[in-house]
Amino acid sequence: MMLASILAVSLVSYINLSRTSLQLSQRALWANAAMNLAENGLEEAMYSLNRRVSDPAYSWNNAGWGTDDGEAWRKWTNLPVDGAASGEIRVYVYNYTGESSPVVVARGIVRPPAGSGAPNAEKWVLIRTRRATKFANGLVAREFIRFNGSRATVDSWISQPDSGGTFAYSSTRARDQASIGSVSVAVNSVTVQNARIWGYAATGGALPQVGPQGSIGPFGSANGFIDMNRVSTHFFANFEAGFSQKIVQRYTSMAGQPLSSLGNTGKYRLTTLSLSGTTVLNITGNVELYLDGLAGVTTLSITGNGGINLAPGAKLTLYTVGNVNIAGNGIVNSGTTGTTAGNPANFQLYGQSTATATKQQISIGGNSALSGAIYAPNASVTIAGGGSTDRDILGSIVANDITFSGNIQFHQDESLAKLTTAAPYRLTSWNELTTVSEREPYRDDLDDI
Repeated sequence: MMLASILAVSLVSYINLSRTSLQLSQRALWANAAMNLAENGLEEAMYSLNRRVSDPAYSWNNAGWGTDDGEAWRKWTNLPVDGAASGEIRVYVYNYTGESSPVVVARGIVRPPAGSGAPNAEKWVLIRTRRATKFANGLVAREFIRFNGSRATVDSWISQPDSGGTFAYSSTRARDQASIGSVSVAVNSVTVQNARIWGYAATGGALPQVGPQGSIGPFGSANGFIDMNRVSTHFFANFEAGFSQKIVQRYTSMAGQPLSSLGNTGKYRLTTLSLSGTTVLNITGNVELYLDGLAGVTTLSITGNGGINLAPGAKLTLYTVGNVNIAGNGIVNSGTTGTTAGNPANFQLYGQSTATATKQQISIGGNSALSGAIYAPNASVTIAGGGSTDRDILGSIVANDITFSGNIQFHQDESLAKLTTAAPYRLTSWNELTTVSEREPYRDDLDDI
């Protein structure tokens, strides 16, 4: 009898232990499923945030979201979950319009089968986002950056300080905080030669090459000097390309229209634009221009005394997959006085080619300084100096490869790091909300969806 009792007790204990293990296993499964549901909700929110960036006509409401006063919400119910349970997703987006950095809270809920007596499994996740910036550095390349001039320099300045105002570059505002970098691991990915880099240099693996007259470091660095505190071999950058065809279709075709009509505020489309002789395009408003010529074709050509003049305060954003040749009188981005180089953010060139076999070619020469931001991750960008005369290039350049020939003075505008035109949202933080106090600020919003 005692042996039977012991066996019975042991068997009952084993059965209870097995049942408990099964319940714990099932709860773990449901908890993982709840986290998957929450993350799916976050992905839906990120998709809508970035879809709005690429297509301003995108409607959150038409996509199934509720919206009001800068906030958006959505719910999915009766989602299948293993073990005959059902899932639910609730997502709330704060500042979905992007006027400030959006915050997203997602709540994944798994409801156990009816009659199981088990409580719901829930996971709450909060993410903070911000628009990525394409112009956080002065010069960025996939493959290489080369300086072939005898007295090229790179420095920086802040055109728009937090204290307010807009300031043109001058030697009195120059800073030794410029940054250049190539993601390549090749030994010649950054070839400084005799250039003076007043700031920082980085590569994907090999040290930058510096000649006897060159340097990398703060103002006053000696010839041949490399400040190892300002050099990195772990550089990484995201590159994006492409231009939404839906956006292109909303641009007004200007075929056969007078050149002067391109200067007013609006979105315009041409196949190619050639400015030669004394032909000048005057930009007086906020102009977006898409040149839809094919890859391999020169879609923008400026030669002779031709040029593009931006009036003080005017803006030009240019998109093309074709080649670009800026020579002649170039693109004059006027400052507030009309005589000094204006804000680089007022001229933006986006090389949209995705071809890898034949790279897009962007050539910059001419008789004047160029102030602007160039983003062309699949293009070869070459910049030629003016012989014995130093030539100023102001702003930021992102390309497949960048070559400087001649005496180029490149001035990075650090304020371009704030420029988020056409840039997607990226996560700045991801946090699971596990306690009552962490969840409380968002509970009412999520409960009311």
